[in-house]
Amino acid sequence: MDADDVRTNEDLTEATATGLRWVAYARLGVEVLLLASMVVLARLMPPAAFGIFAVVMIVHELALIMPMEGVGSALVQRRSIGREHLSAGLALSLGVALVLAALIVALAAVLIRPVFGAETARLAMLASVCFPLGALYAVPTAVLRRRLDFARMSLIEFVSTLTRTTVTVALAFGGLDASALVIGHIASMVVSVCLAGYFAGGIPLPRWNRRAVSDLLPYGGPAALACVAWTGFRNGDYAIVGAQLGSAQAGLYWRGYQLAVEYSRKISIVTTQMAFPVLSRTAGRAEMLVMWRRMVQLLTVILFPLLVLLVLLAPTVVPWLFGPAWEPAVLPAQILAAGGAAMLVIDAVGSALMAAGRTKAMLAYGVGHFVVYAGAVVIVAPMGLPAVAIAAGVVHFLFMLIAYQILLGGRGSAVRFLWLDVRAAAVSCGALAAVGGLVEWGLRGAGAPALAHMVLVGGAGGGAYLVALRVCFPVAFSDLASALRRVIPSRGLRLAGRLVPRVGV
Repeated sequence: MDADDVRTNEDLTEATATGLRWVAYARLGVEVLLLASMVVLARLMPPAAFGIFAVVMIVHELALIMPMEGVGSALVQRRSIGREHLSAGLALSLGVALVLAALIVALAAVLIRPVFGAETARLAMLASVCFPLGALYAVPTAVLRRRLDFARMSLIEFVSTLTRTTVTVALAFGGLDASALVIGHIASMVVSVCLAGYFAGGIPLPRWNRRAVSDLLPYGGPAALACVAWTGFRNGDYAIVGAQLGSAQAGLYWRGYQLAVEYSRKISIVTTQMAFPVLSRTAGRAEMLVMWRRMVQLLTVILFPLLVLLVLLAPTVVPWLFGPAWEPAVLPAQILAAGGAAMLVIDAVGSALMAAGRTKAMLAYGVGHFVVYAGAVVIVAPMGLPAVAIAAGVVHFLFMLIAYQILLGGRGSAVRFLWLDVRAAAVSCGALAAVGGLVEWGLRGAGAPALAHMVLVGGAGGGAYLVALRVCFPVAFSDLASALRRVIPSRGLRLAGRLVPRVGV
Protein backbone atom coordinates (compact mmCIF):
# COMPACT_ATOMS: atom_id res chain seq x y z
CA MET A 1 0.00 0.00 0.00
CA ASP A 2 1.26 3.48 -0.84
CA ALA A 3 1.33 5.46 2.40
CA ASP A 4 0.77 8.69 0.48
CA ASP A 5 -2.74 7.49 -0.40
CA VAL A 6 -3.86 7.33 3.25
CA ARG A 7 -4.50 10.55 5.14
CA THR A 8 -5.63 11.49 8.61
CA ASN A 9 -9.11 12.85 9.25
CA GLU A 10 -7.55 16.25 9.93
CA ASP A 11 -5.81 16.28 6.54
CA LEU A 12 -8.96 15.12 4.78
CA THR A 13 -11.10 17.69 6.58
CA GLU A 14 -8.76 20.42 5.37
CA ALA A 15 -8.78 19.02 1.81
CA THR A 16 -12.56 18.89 1.88
CA ALA A 17 -12.85 22.42 3.22
CA THR A 18 -10.43 23.71 0.58
CA GLY A 19 -12.33 21.97 -2.21
CA LEU A 20 -15.71 23.05 -0.87
CA ARG A 21 -15.40 26.59 -2.20
CA TRP A 22 -14.45 25.40 -5.68
CA VAL A 23 -17.23 22.83 -5.83
CA ALA A 24 -19.81 25.22 -4.35
CA TYR A 25 -19.02 28.04 -6.77
CA ALA A 26 -19.03 25.65 -9.72
CA ARG A 27 -22.30 24.12 -8.58
CA LEU A 28 -23.87 27.56 -8.18
CA GLY A 29 -22.76 28.51 -11.68
CA VAL A 30 -23.96 25.18 -13.11
CA GLU A 31 -27.38 25.45 -11.50
CA VAL A 32 -27.85 29.06 -12.60
CA LEU A 33 -27.01 28.04 -16.18
CA LEU A 34 -29.30 25.01 -16.06
CA LEU A 35 -32.19 26.88 -14.50
CA ALA A 36 -31.93 29.73 -16.99
CA SER A 37 -31.77 27.33 -19.93
CA MET A 38 -34.65 25.23 -18.61
CA VAL A 39 -36.84 28.31 -18.25
CA VAL A 40 -36.10 29.25 -21.85
CA LEU A 41 -36.47 25.71 -23.17
CA ALA A 42 -39.72 25.11 -21.27
CA ARG A 43 -41.24 27.98 -23.20
CA LEU A 44 -39.79 26.88 -26.54
CA MET A 45 -40.61 23.17 -26.34
CA PRO A 46 -43.79 21.27 -25.40
CA PRO A 47 -43.80 18.84 -22.42
CA ALA A 48 -43.81 15.93 -24.90
CA ALA A 49 -40.28 16.87 -26.06
CA PHE A 50 -39.01 16.53 -22.50
CA GLY A 51 -40.84 13.21 -22.18
CA ILE A 52 -38.92 11.89 -25.20
CA PHE A 53 -35.69 13.27 -23.80
CA ALA A 54 -36.33 11.62 -20.41
CA VAL A 55 -36.40 8.19 -22.10
CA VAL A 56 -33.25 8.88 -24.15
CA MET A 57 -31.46 10.08 -21.00
CA ILE A 58 -31.24 6.43 -19.92
CA VAL A 59 -28.65 5.92 -22.67
CA HIS A 60 -26.70 9.04 -21.73
CA GLU A 61 -26.59 8.20 -18.03
CA LEU A 62 -25.50 4.62 -18.65
CA ALA A 63 -22.74 5.85 -20.95
CA LEU A 64 -21.42 8.28 -18.33
CA ILE A 65 -22.02 6.47 -15.05
CA MET A 66 -20.99 2.89 -15.91
CA PRO A 67 -17.32 3.63 -16.69
CA MET A 68 -17.15 6.35 -14.03
CA GLU A 69 -18.47 4.16 -11.23
CA GLY A 70 -17.04 0.91 -12.58
CA VAL A 71 -13.48 1.33 -13.77
CA GLY A 72 -13.18 4.95 -12.59
CA SER A 73 -14.26 4.30 -9.01
CA ALA A 74 -12.13 1.16 -8.85
CA LEU A 75 -9.11 3.33 -9.70
CA VAL A 76 -10.08 5.84 -7.01
CA GLN A 77 -10.85 3.31 -4.29
CA ARG A 78 -7.60 1.31 -4.58
CA ARG A 79 -4.94 2.33 -2.10
CA SER A 80 -2.30 2.49 -4.85
CA ILE A 81 -2.31 2.23 -8.65
CA GLY A 82 0.26 2.15 -11.45
CA ARG A 83 0.25 3.15 -15.10
CA GLU A 84 -0.70 -0.40 -16.01
CA HIS A 85 -3.99 0.07 -14.11
CA LEU A 86 -4.75 3.26 -16.05
CA SER A 87 -4.05 1.76 -19.47
CA ALA A 88 -5.88 -1.49 -18.69
CA GLY A 89 -8.83 0.43 -17.24
CA LEU A 90 -9.07 2.53 -20.39
CA ALA A 91 -8.91 -0.57 -22.61
CA LEU A 92 -11.60 -2.30 -20.58
CA SER A 93 -13.87 0.78 -20.60
CA LEU A 94 -13.57 1.25 -24.37
CA GLY A 95 -14.23 -2.42 -25.12
CA VAL A 96 -17.39 -2.48 -23.01
CA ALA A 97 -18.49 0.90 -24.42
CA LEU A 98 -18.35 -0.28 -28.04
CA VAL A 99 -20.39 -3.38 -27.24
CA LEU A 100 -23.03 -1.34 -25.39
CA ALA A 101 -23.23 1.25 -28.17
CA ALA A 102 -23.98 -1.50 -30.69
CA LEU A 103 -26.56 -2.99 -28.32
CA ILE A 104 -28.38 0.34 -28.00
CA VAL A 105 -28.55 0.72 -31.79
CA ALA A 106 -30.10 -2.75 -32.05
CA LEU A 107 -32.57 -2.11 -29.20
CA ALA A 108 -33.62 1.17 -30.77
CA ALA A 109 -34.79 -0.70 -33.86
CA VAL A 110 -36.50 -3.69 -32.23
CA LEU A 111 -37.81 -2.30 -28.91
CA ILE A 112 -37.71 1.48 -28.55
CA ARG A 113 -39.29 2.27 -31.93
CA PRO A 114 -42.46 0.17 -31.45
CA VAL A 115 -42.95 1.24 -27.80
CA PHE A 116 -41.96 4.93 -27.81
CA GLY A 117 -41.99 5.94 -31.48
CA ALA A 118 -39.59 6.67 -34.31
CA GLU A 119 -38.18 9.95 -32.94
CA THR A 120 -37.23 8.42 -29.59
CA ALA A 121 -35.54 5.50 -31.39
CA ARG A 122 -33.60 7.85 -33.67
CA LEU A 123 -32.35 9.94 -30.75
CA ALA A 124 -31.39 6.81 -28.79
CA MET A 125 -29.20 5.74 -31.72
CA LEU A 126 -27.63 9.20 -31.78
CA ALA A 127 -27.00 9.09 -28.03
CA SER A 128 -25.11 5.77 -28.37
CA VAL A 129 -21.97 7.79 -29.27
CA CYS A 130 -21.88 8.78 -25.59
CA PHE A 131 -20.59 5.31 -24.66
CA PRO A 132 -17.07 5.70 -26.11
CA LEU A 133 -17.02 9.30 -24.88
CA GLY A 134 -17.86 8.16 -21.36
CA ALA A 135 -15.10 5.53 -21.50
CA LEU A 136 -12.53 8.16 -22.51
CA TYR A 137 -13.72 10.47 -19.71
CA ALA A 138 -13.64 7.97 -16.83
CA VAL A 139 -9.89 7.33 -16.45
CA PRO A 140 -8.54 10.92 -16.46
CA THR A 141 -11.37 11.92 -14.12
CA ALA A 142 -10.40 9.10 -11.77
CA VAL A 143 -6.86 10.51 -11.67
CA LEU A 144 -8.22 13.94 -10.71
CA ARG A 145 -10.47 12.39 -8.04
CA ARG A 146 -7.53 10.51 -6.51
CA ARG A 147 -5.62 13.78 -6.30
CA LEU A 148 -8.64 15.44 -4.63
CA ASP A 149 -8.28 18.07 -7.35
CA PHE A 150 -11.72 19.54 -6.85
CA ALA A 151 -10.79 22.83 -8.48
CA ARG A 152 -10.14 21.31 -11.91
CA MET A 153 -13.09 18.93 -11.64
CA SER A 154 -15.32 21.90 -10.85
CA LEU A 155 -13.98 23.82 -13.83
CA ILE A 156 -14.70 20.85 -16.13
CA GLU A 157 -18.26 20.62 -14.87
CA PHE A 158 -18.91 24.33 -15.32
CA VAL A 159 -17.44 24.55 -18.84
CA SER A 160 -19.24 21.41 -20.00
CA THR A 161 -22.54 22.75 -18.63
CA LEU A 162 -21.97 26.07 -20.36
CA THR A 163 -21.40 24.17 -23.61
CA ARG A 164 -24.50 22.05 -23.11
CA THR A 165 -26.82 24.98 -22.38
CA THR A 166 -25.43 27.15 -25.20
CA VAL A 167 -25.74 24.42 -27.83
CA THR A 168 -29.18 23.29 -26.65
CA VAL A 169 -30.72 26.76 -26.52
CA ALA A 170 -29.23 27.71 -29.90
CA LEU A 171 -30.65 24.59 -31.52
CA ALA A 172 -34.02 25.10 -29.82
CA PHE A 173 -34.25 28.61 -31.27
CA GLY A 174 -33.43 26.96 -34.60
CA GLY A 175 -36.58 24.86 -34.36
CA LEU A 176 -35.32 21.59 -32.83
CA ASP A 177 -37.06 20.08 -29.80
CA ALA A 178 -35.89 16.84 -28.19
CA SER A 179 -33.01 16.63 -30.67
CA ALA A 180 -31.58 19.87 -29.26
CA LEU A 181 -31.50 18.38 -25.75
CA VAL A 182 -29.67 15.24 -26.89
CA ILE A 183 -27.13 17.05 -29.08
CA GLY A 184 -26.41 19.49 -26.25
CA HIS A 185 -25.53 16.59 -23.94
CA ILE A 186 -23.23 15.04 -26.54
CA ALA A 187 -21.42 18.36 -27.07
CA SER A 188 -20.88 18.73 -23.31
CA MET A 189 -19.36 15.24 -23.11
CA VAL A 190 -16.89 16.03 -25.90
CA VAL A 191 -15.74 19.12 -24.01
CA SER A 192 -15.50 17.15 -20.73
CA VAL A 193 -13.31 14.48 -22.35
CA CYS A 194 -10.91 17.07 -23.78
CA LEU A 195 -10.58 19.02 -20.52
CA ALA A 196 -10.22 15.95 -18.29
CA GLY A 197 -7.49 14.50 -20.52
CA TYR A 198 -5.63 17.81 -20.54
CA PHE A 199 -5.81 18.37 -16.76
CA ALA A 200 -4.96 14.78 -15.80
CA GLY A 201 -1.95 14.70 -18.15
CA GLY A 202 0.12 11.66 -19.01
CA ILE A 203 -2.73 9.15 -19.34
CA PRO A 204 -1.28 6.10 -21.13
CA LEU A 205 -2.85 4.64 -24.24
CA PRO A 206 -5.28 1.74 -23.80
CA ARG A 207 -3.49 -1.57 -23.37
CA TRP A 208 -4.81 -4.85 -22.06
CA ASN A 209 -3.12 -6.15 -18.92
CA ARG A 210 -4.70 -9.22 -17.37
CA ARG A 211 -3.24 -8.68 -13.90
CA ALA A 212 -4.28 -5.03 -13.77
CA VAL A 213 -7.78 -5.86 -14.99
CA SER A 214 -8.07 -8.57 -12.32
CA ASP A 215 -7.15 -5.92 -9.73
CA LEU A 216 -9.96 -3.64 -10.91
CA LEU A 217 -12.77 -6.11 -11.63
CA PRO A 218 -13.60 -7.25 -8.05
CA TYR A 219 -14.62 -3.69 -7.27
CA GLY A 220 -15.44 -2.33 -10.73
CA GLY A 221 -17.58 -5.24 -11.95
CA PRO A 222 -20.25 -5.12 -9.22
CA ALA A 223 -20.08 -1.30 -9.16
CA ALA A 224 -20.79 -1.13 -12.91
CA LEU A 225 -23.68 -3.58 -12.62
CA ALA A 226 -25.04 -1.57 -9.70
CA CYS A 227 -24.98 1.47 -11.98
CA VAL A 228 -27.19 -0.33 -14.49
CA ALA A 229 -29.78 -0.89 -11.76
CA TRP A 230 -29.27 2.64 -10.46
CA THR A 231 -29.76 4.17 -13.92
CA GLY A 232 -32.87 2.09 -14.45
CA PHE A 233 -34.12 3.24 -11.07
CA ARG A 234 -33.44 6.91 -11.81
CA ASN A 235 -34.97 6.87 -15.29
CA GLY A 236 -37.19 3.80 -15.48
CA ASP A 237 -40.18 5.65 -14.08
CA TYR A 238 -40.06 8.11 -16.98
CA ALA A 239 -40.05 5.23 -19.44
CA ILE A 240 -42.95 3.50 -17.68
CA VAL A 241 -45.02 6.68 -17.49
CA GLY A 242 -44.23 7.44 -21.14
CA ALA A 243 -45.21 3.95 -22.28
CA GLN A 244 -48.47 3.92 -20.29
CA LEU A 245 -49.59 7.57 -20.30
CA GLY A 246 -47.77 9.14 -23.26
CA SER A 247 -44.79 11.44 -23.72
CA ALA A 248 -46.63 14.58 -22.55
CA GLN A 249 -47.39 13.03 -19.14
CA ALA A 250 -43.83 11.72 -18.97
CA GLY A 251 -42.58 15.26 -19.57
CA LEU A 252 -44.74 16.64 -16.75
CA TYR A 253 -43.57 13.93 -14.36
CA TRP A 254 -39.98 14.57 -15.44
CA ARG A 255 -40.38 18.24 -14.53
CA GLY A 256 -41.82 17.40 -11.10
CA TYR A 257 -39.09 14.87 -10.39
CA GLN A 258 -36.40 17.28 -11.52
CA LEU A 259 -37.66 19.98 -9.17
CA ALA A 260 -38.20 17.79 -6.12
CA VAL A 261 -35.44 15.19 -6.43
CA GLU A 262 -32.85 15.88 -9.09
CA TYR A 263 -32.26 19.59 -8.43
CA SER A 264 -31.62 19.01 -4.74
CA ARG A 265 -29.35 16.09 -5.60
CA LYS A 266 -27.42 18.32 -7.98
CA ILE A 267 -26.80 20.71 -5.11
CA SER A 268 -25.85 17.80 -2.84
CA ILE A 269 -23.02 16.98 -5.25
CA VAL A 270 -21.17 19.79 -3.47
CA THR A 271 -20.62 17.24 -0.68
CA THR A 272 -21.19 13.83 -2.27
CA GLN A 273 -18.81 14.59 -5.14
CA MET A 274 -16.07 15.02 -2.55
CA ALA A 275 -17.27 12.32 -0.15
CA PHE A 276 -16.16 9.21 -2.05
CA PRO A 277 -12.53 10.17 -2.75
CA VAL A 278 -12.19 11.75 0.70
CA LEU A 279 -13.70 8.81 2.60
CA SER A 280 -11.58 6.41 0.53
CA ARG A 281 -8.45 8.01 1.99
CA THR A 282 -9.45 7.61 5.68
CA ALA A 283 -7.38 5.32 7.88
CA GLY A 284 -10.17 2.91 8.82
CA ARG A 285 -13.89 2.23 9.20
CA ALA A 286 -14.31 4.14 12.47
CA GLU A 287 -12.71 7.28 11.08
CA MET A 288 -14.75 6.99 7.90
CA LEU A 289 -18.07 6.73 9.75
CA VAL A 290 -17.30 9.73 11.95
CA MET A 291 -16.52 11.90 8.93
CA TRP A 292 -19.44 10.52 6.91
CA ARG A 293 -22.07 11.19 9.59
CA ARG A 294 -20.85 14.76 9.92
CA MET A 295 -21.24 15.15 6.14
CA VAL A 296 -24.81 13.77 6.27
CA GLN A 297 -25.81 16.22 8.98
CA LEU A 298 -24.40 19.16 7.02
CA LEU A 299 -26.01 17.96 3.79
CA THR A 300 -29.48 17.69 5.30
CA VAL A 301 -29.17 21.00 7.16
CA ILE A 302 -28.48 22.73 3.85
CA LEU A 303 -30.99 20.97 1.60
CA PHE A 304 -34.03 19.91 3.65
CA PRO A 305 -35.22 23.54 4.02
CA LEU A 306 -35.06 24.01 0.24
CA LEU A 307 -37.40 21.05 -0.21
CA VAL A 308 -39.86 22.48 2.31
CA LEU A 309 -39.79 25.81 0.47
CA LEU A 310 -40.51 23.94 -2.76
CA VAL A 311 -43.65 22.45 -1.21
CA LEU A 312 -44.79 25.90 -0.09
CA LEU A 313 -43.94 27.80 -3.26
CA ALA A 314 -44.48 25.30 -6.11
CA PRO A 315 -48.03 26.50 -6.93
CA THR A 316 -46.62 30.00 -7.46
CA VAL A 317 -43.15 29.28 -8.83
CA VAL A 318 -43.78 26.55 -11.42
CA PRO A 319 -46.36 28.33 -13.63
CA TRP A 320 -44.57 31.67 -13.23
CA LEU A 321 -41.15 30.28 -14.12
CA PHE A 322 -41.89 27.64 -16.73
CA GLY A 323 -45.26 28.77 -18.10
CA PRO A 324 -48.88 27.69 -17.56
CA ALA A 325 -48.41 24.51 -19.61
CA TRP A 326 -46.40 23.09 -16.70
CA GLU A 327 -48.99 23.69 -13.96
CA PRO A 328 -49.97 19.97 -13.85
CA ALA A 329 -46.42 19.27 -12.59
CA VAL A 330 -47.05 21.22 -9.34
CA LEU A 331 -48.76 18.53 -7.26
CA PRO A 332 -46.35 15.73 -8.27
CA ALA A 333 -43.42 18.01 -7.37
CA GLN A 334 -44.88 18.76 -3.94
CA ILE A 335 -45.47 15.08 -3.20
CA LEU A 336 -42.05 14.06 -4.52
CA ALA A 337 -40.28 16.44 -2.10
CA ALA A 338 -40.43 13.69 0.55
CA GLY A 339 -38.75 11.30 -1.88
CA GLY A 340 -36.16 13.97 -2.60
CA ALA A 341 -35.23 14.16 1.08
CA ALA A 342 -34.84 10.38 1.22
CA MET A 343 -32.71 10.29 -1.93
CA LEU A 344 -30.25 12.81 -0.49
CA VAL A 345 -29.55 10.45 2.40
CA ILE A 346 -29.42 7.39 0.13
CA ASP A 347 -26.80 9.07 -2.07
CA ALA A 348 -24.70 9.84 1.00
CA VAL A 349 -24.88 6.20 2.11
CA GLY A 350 -23.79 5.17 -1.38
CA SER A 351 -20.63 7.28 -1.07
CA ALA A 352 -19.73 5.53 2.19
CA LEU A 353 -20.38 2.04 0.79
CA MET A 354 -18.23 2.82 -2.25
CA ALA A 355 -15.39 4.09 -0.06
CA ALA A 356 -15.59 0.93 2.05
CA GLY A 357 -15.38 -1.23 -1.10
CA ARG A 358 -18.78 -2.85 -0.47
CA THR A 359 -19.76 -3.06 -4.12
CA LYS A 360 -21.68 -6.33 -3.78
CA ALA A 361 -23.90 -4.74 -1.14
CA MET A 362 -24.39 -1.77 -3.46
CA LEU A 363 -25.32 -4.09 -6.32
CA ALA A 364 -27.90 -6.01 -4.26
CA TYR A 365 -29.31 -2.77 -2.90
CA GLY A 366 -29.48 -1.13 -6.33
CA VAL A 367 -31.24 -4.10 -7.92
CA GLY A 368 -33.73 -4.35 -5.06
CA HIS A 369 -34.48 -0.63 -5.11
CA PHE A 370 -34.96 -0.64 -8.88
CA VAL A 371 -37.19 -3.73 -8.97
CA VAL A 372 -39.46 -2.55 -6.14
CA TYR A 373 -39.69 1.01 -7.47
CA ALA A 374 -40.35 -0.03 -11.07
CA GLY A 375 -42.97 -2.53 -9.93
CA ALA A 376 -44.73 0.13 -7.86
CA VAL A 377 -44.75 2.59 -10.76
CA VAL A 378 -46.13 -0.03 -13.18
CA ILE A 379 -48.99 -0.75 -10.77
CA VAL A 380 -49.98 2.83 -9.96
CA ALA A 381 -49.20 4.64 -13.27
CA PRO A 382 -52.76 4.16 -14.65
CA MET A 383 -54.01 6.13 -11.59
CA GLY A 384 -52.15 9.28 -12.68
CA LEU A 385 -49.05 11.27 -11.81
CA PRO A 386 -49.93 12.02 -8.14
CA ALA A 387 -50.22 8.28 -7.47
CA VAL A 388 -46.81 7.70 -9.08
CA ALA A 389 -45.33 10.46 -6.91
CA ILE A 390 -46.77 8.92 -3.73
CA ALA A 391 -45.38 5.51 -4.66
CA ALA A 392 -41.96 7.08 -5.27
CA GLY A 393 -41.94 8.76 -1.87
CA VAL A 394 -42.94 5.59 -0.01
CA VAL A 395 -40.41 3.37 -1.80
CA HIS A 396 -37.55 5.86 -1.39
CA PHE A 397 -38.27 6.24 2.35
CA LEU A 398 -38.27 2.49 2.94
CA PHE A 399 -35.03 2.03 1.04
CA MET A 400 -33.44 4.90 2.93
CA LEU A 401 -33.91 2.85 6.11
CA ILE A 402 -32.55 -0.24 4.37
CA ALA A 403 -29.49 1.72 3.19
CA TYR A 404 -28.72 2.78 6.76
CA GLN A 405 -29.09 -0.78 8.01
CA ILE A 406 -26.68 -2.04 5.33
CA LEU A 407 -24.11 0.59 6.22
CA LEU A 408 -24.34 -0.09 9.95
CA GLY A 409 -24.13 -3.84 9.38
CA GLY A 410 -26.32 -4.68 12.36
CA ARG A 411 -24.26 -2.54 14.76
CA GLY A 412 -27.22 -0.42 15.78
CA SER A 413 -30.75 0.66 14.96
CA ALA A 414 -31.08 2.24 11.52
CA VAL A 415 -34.01 4.38 12.68
CA ARG A 416 -32.08 5.69 15.70
CA PHE A 417 -28.91 6.57 13.77
CA LEU A 418 -30.91 8.10 10.93
CA TRP A 419 -32.83 10.30 13.32
CA LEU A 420 -29.63 11.44 15.06
CA ASP A 421 -28.21 12.45 11.69
CA VAL A 422 -31.25 14.30 10.31
CA ARG A 423 -32.98 15.61 13.43
CA ALA A 424 -31.35 19.04 13.30
CA ALA A 425 -32.66 19.63 9.80
CA ALA A 426 -36.02 17.95 10.39
CA VAL A 427 -36.91 19.82 13.60
CA SER A 428 -35.76 23.18 12.23
CA CYS A 429 -37.81 22.59 9.08
CA GLY A 430 -40.87 22.42 11.33
CA ALA A 431 -40.29 26.08 12.25
CA LEU A 432 -39.80 26.91 8.56
CA ALA A 433 -43.04 25.19 7.55
CA ALA A 434 -45.03 26.91 10.32
CA VAL A 435 -43.81 30.45 9.69
CA GLY A 436 -43.40 30.16 5.93
CA GLY A 437 -46.77 28.44 5.55
CA LEU A 438 -48.53 31.21 7.47
CA VAL A 439 -46.88 33.91 5.34
CA GLU A 440 -47.66 31.98 2.14
CA TRP A 441 -51.31 31.64 3.10
CA GLY A 442 -51.60 35.36 3.76
CA LEU A 443 -49.86 36.37 0.53
CA ARG A 444 -51.93 33.96 -1.55
CA GLY A 445 -55.12 35.45 -0.16
CA ALA A 446 -53.86 38.96 -0.88
CA GLY A 447 -52.95 38.10 -4.48
CA ALA A 448 -49.31 39.20 -4.07
CA PRO A 449 -47.05 39.17 -7.17
CA ALA A 450 -45.07 35.97 -7.68
CA LEU A 451 -41.65 37.50 -7.07
CA ALA A 452 -42.73 39.20 -3.83
CA HIS A 453 -44.43 35.95 -2.83
CA MET A 454 -41.18 33.98 -3.19
CA VAL A 455 -38.99 36.57 -1.47
CA LEU A 456 -41.25 37.06 1.54
CA VAL A 457 -42.03 33.37 2.10
CA GLY A 458 -38.38 32.41 1.62
CA GLY A 459 -37.14 35.18 3.89
CA ALA A 460 -39.60 34.55 6.71
CA GLY A 461 -39.33 30.78 6.56
CA GLY A 462 -35.54 30.82 6.15
CA GLY A 463 -35.13 33.16 9.10
CA ALA A 464 -37.29 30.92 11.30
CA TYR A 465 -35.24 27.93 10.20
CA LEU A 466 -31.91 29.52 11.11
CA VAL A 467 -33.17 30.70 14.50
CA ALA A 468 -34.52 27.24 15.35
CA LEU A 469 -31.28 25.60 14.21
CA ARG A 470 -29.16 27.96 16.28
CA VAL A 471 -31.27 27.59 19.42
CA CYS A 472 -31.88 23.84 19.32
CA PHE A 473 -28.81 22.47 17.52
CA PRO A 474 -25.80 24.76 18.05
CA VAL A 475 -23.27 22.19 16.79
CA ALA A 476 -25.12 21.77 13.49
CA PHE A 477 -25.43 25.55 13.20
CA SER A 478 -21.70 25.89 13.81
CA ASP A 479 -20.91 23.36 11.06
CA LEU A 480 -23.21 25.25 8.69
CA ALA A 481 -21.55 28.56 9.55
CA SER A 482 -18.11 27.01 9.05
CA ALA A 483 -19.10 25.71 5.61
CA LEU A 484 -20.53 29.09 4.67
CA ARG A 485 -17.32 30.82 5.72
CA ARG A 486 -15.54 28.71 3.11
CA VAL A 487 -17.98 29.74 0.40
CA ILE A 488 -19.46 33.17 1.10
CA PRO A 489 -17.30 36.32 1.24
CA SER A 490 -16.79 37.62 4.78
CA ARG A 491 -18.82 40.81 4.15
CA GLY A 492 -21.87 38.71 3.26
CA LEU A 493 -21.45 36.63 6.40
CA ARG A 494 -21.27 39.73 8.61
CA LEU A 495 -24.53 40.94 7.10
CA ALA A 496 -26.18 37.53 7.61
CA GLY A 497 -24.96 37.46 11.20
CA ARG A 498 -26.84 40.66 11.95
CA LEU A 499 -30.06 39.12 10.65
CA VAL A 500 -29.94 36.02 12.87
CA PRO A 501 -30.46 36.85 16.55
CA ARG A 502 -27.64 35.81 18.87
CA VAL A 503 -28.68 33.18 21.39
CA GLY A 504 -26.51 32.05 24.26
CA VAL A 505 -25.63 28.37 24.10
